[in-house]
Amino acid sequence: MAQYAYGDRIGRTAQLKLGSSAIVLNQAGDKILLTRRTDNGRWCLPGGGMEVGESLEECCMREVWEETGLTVRVVCLLGIYSTPHRVTYWP
Repeated sequence: MAQYAYGDRIGRTAQLKLGSSAIVLNQAGDKILLTRRTDNGRWCLPGGGMEVGESLEECCMREVWEETGLTVRVVCLLGIYSTPHRVTYWP
């Protein structure tokens, strides 16, 4: 069952920009794939913005393919986050 946490920064008129990030494990499950950002050189999880009409799963798979060339499947949704003061997650 989903659990919700609310805080002060939730906007009533804000436009939502959805995206996803992926945790891609190697076969042994002991390493995580990271990509290097072109804008600041930092390492991050592969991911990006959702396109119109995409599901979260489709967005995640497309972003991993665009950034790494890997074809992946989504095994588990870890959480949905909208601001630092609201988190929806499935324990």
